[in-house]
Amino acid sequence: MGLASSELITAGWILIAVYVAVTLFLVIRGALKVKTMNDYAVGNVNFPPWTVGFALAASMTSAATFVINPGLVATYGVSAFISYGLIYPSAAMISLVVLTIGFRKFGSSVKAGTLAQWMGKNMKAKDLLSILPFYPFCC
Repeated sequence: MGLASSELITAGWILIAVYVAVTLFLVIRGALKVKTMNDYAVGNVNFPPWTVGFALAASMTSAATFVINPGLVATYGVSAFISYGLIYPSAAMISLVVLTIGFRKFGSSVKAGTLAQWMGKNMKAKDLLSILPFYPFCC
């Protein structure tokens, strides 16, 4: 006797196939809209600021959700759950949604395609344009 019935295994494979099909549909749909490097880098600024804010908040909190928060909650209990599970994600999403509007406006005005370009033009520092792309590799 196996751990799962054949119906459950079939349902699992169907779910995986649907996931793959939806992912491929979204990839192909997005690829057809990309015409230039700017379209790829900044999405041609077609996304509303709130969607960018939610995407950034999701990526920021994703690692914390599975790696950091469970250990902190196990160690510090309810106070850690309230601060890391409720307050931090809410504050991160709200601040990113609000701040993304200004970031987008400035980025569009100076035609910044990358974070290094945005920071270099915002701080009027040419050095940042050449240093920032290598920052993830050294730190």
